[in-house]
Amino acid sequence: MASILPTDRVEALIGKPVATIVPSATLRDAVDAFAADNVGLLVVVDPTGVQGVLSERDIVNAIADGVELELERVRDVATLDLLTIDEQSSVIEAARAMAKAEIRHIAVARKGVVTGILSIRDVLAVLLEAHDA
Repeated sequence: MASILPTDRVEALIGKPVATIVPSATLRDAVDAFAADNVGLLVVVDPTGVQGVLSERDIVNAIADGVELELERVRDVATLDLLTIDEQSSVIEAARAMAKAEIRHIAVARKGVVTGILSIRDVLAVLLEAHDA
């Protein structure tokens, strides 16, 4: 595989399917999904579409608040504001958007439909490779 440059489109970094969860799932279900899919962000979906996202940070904050993972529902702690970037945007544009919003994951979309999730690790790997080249 050829190296990806910071000016390349983010679609080049999207590989695996988006990990999803339903709003009615428990936080225990979400923790299991994080582990099974080896991801740090789940897209919350229902039959009407994307409802938000649930991050590892959301789980940590819920635990700090004393919630019971087996009882609390994803819909009660998920972030409803979904920041997206078009898959034609560059990696550096994604990095800037993530830094400005102070987030570690951003949804990548094509015509408004989420096609992947970009993590700060993905972006950092590209930036470091370009720097070291």
